[in-house]
Amino acid sequence: MKNIVVDRAQRFWQGFLAFTPGQKVVSVAAVLALTLGGFFFTTWASAPTYAPLFTNLAPTDASAMIDKLNATGTPYELAANGTSIMVPEKDVYALRLTMSSAGLPTSGKSGYSLLDNEGITTSEFKQQVDYQRALEGEIGNTVRSIDGVVDATVHLAIPKDTVYDDGTKKPTGAVLLTTAPGTKLTSGQVQSVVNLVSSSVPGLTADQVSVSDSTGKVLSALGEDDTAAGSDTRSEATRQYESRLNTAVQQMLDQMVGAGHSVVTVNADLDFDKTNTVSQTYVYDAEVPPLAESSTTETYNGGAGDNGVLGAAATPPVAGADGATDGNGGYTKTTGTKNNAVGQVTDTRNSAPGQVRNLNVAVLLDRNAPAVDQAALQQLVSSAVGLDTERGDTLAVASAPFDTTAADAAADTAAAAAAATAASEKREQLMSMAKTLAVVVLVAVLVVATLIANRRRRKAALRTEPAYDPDEFLSALNDSPDLLPPAPQDIVPPSTQASTQAAARAREQGVAALAGNEPHEVARLLRSWLNEKDK
Repeated sequence: MKNIVVDRAQRFWQGFLAFTPGQKVVSVAAVLALTLGGFFFTTWASAPTYAPLFTNLAPTDASAMIDKLNATGTPYELAANGTSIMVPEKDVYALRLTMSSAGLPTSGKSGYSLLDNEGITTSEFKQQVDYQRALEGEIGNTVRSIDGVVDATVHLAIPKDTVYDDGTKKPTGAVLLTTAPGTKLTSGQVQSVVNLVSSSVPGLTADQVSVSDSTGKVLSALGEDDTAAGSDTRSEATRQYESRLNTAVQQMLDQMVGAGHSVVTVNADLDFDKTNTVSQTYVYDAEVPPLAESSTTETYNGGAGDNGVLGAAATPPVAGADGATDGNGGYTKTTGTKNNAVGQVTDTRNSAPGQVRNLNVAVLLDRNAPAVDQAALQQLVSSAVGLDTERGDTLAVASAPFDTTAADAAADTAAAAAAATAASEKREQLMSMAKTLAVVVLVAVLVVATLIANRRRRKAALRTEPAYDPDEFLSALNDSPDLLPPAPQDIVPPSTQASTQAAARAREQGVAALAGNEPHEVARLLRSWLNEKDK
């Protein structure tokens, strides 16, 4: 095995020495390039993939964690200006458990854990201060979870509860936000911070919370309500409603007059007020029996005319209940009362915000576009947007020649950009093909040069090798019996054989044995014979 390796190494070195100086330089450069490429690839492939261990760390926490990682020999990287620590991805969870067991991180994340160290002898003042600090820390941790907020500091001013408190002192809160670079909080996000803080402290109202950012800009001042957030939400809802109507009408007009020959503008006024309407209606059904009924009837009949006293002292006749009397006398009285059942219907309606108060639609058509029926177009647009003239909605349709200069210039620019992109892609393809072809040609040149050099080296070796005489070669075999394997027992050595035929057979067997033991020497002999024959 060792001889084979040495022989191949010698052949390789002889082949390299047969190269021309240019071929040697190219070969050495190729070997160096392959070696360096393999080294960098192995380094890159063996490098660990890093993942964040903790982010948004306080400087004290980051320093303590780095000390722990250095003590254990764990590789790490710092990111985000030192506020994030990156470790090998396969060790993330184990390291998090290790850091948590060591009580890290602690700074900047204080919360109710501060109360764990309270003792029996702790004063009431310290208990109140620790509770306020814990509450501020918990609220700050919650605010940090909002997208775009990097850090949050919360300060609370909570009046002390005493028996002399008349309720005039209210708690207040202040929040300082640090946002990510390039991030701007919307009014809705600011209002969510205000609501979160006010809902976390008993007695704290939203108008008693102020919010500022790290640049000193006041995002929400004391005494402000959610008007800004509500205004932002209403504006967004109005824009979405107008956009839906614009899209619907524009698609319809594009089918009628063609794309780019019409413009639609919708201006909507939406009612976001919440209303509650209560109406009562009384109903009566004659077929329903009365709830209560009373009736009185009196009747009197008798003569009173014969019993009267004559003269001036006579008593005048008494009139009856109905105001009638006669000489014969009579009395009738009738009284009736009914309390009928009356039904009552109460209708309560809560109007959802977002009703349309007023809608104004404007349509501009290109005069150069195909002519359309104006009346039909107005009817279609009115139906598409739900126009109500009784509500005060308006629709205006006009036509004018469109200025297509900008559109033509944009089209030309787009066409030029597309052509440039296509040309660039074509050049890149050609360059890629040229590089590939150059590599192929270089490899082919190296292969051909190697073959030519090997061929020249073989020819030079053949020219320098001495010619062999078969008889001399066989004679050398007879003189050097150690080159031949032991002869079979049934063959008599040539020295004791007088027959020429037996000697020839012995020489043939010797040549066959030599070919098996020394193939290179036999090959050289055959090459010398062929070379002599060519000459």
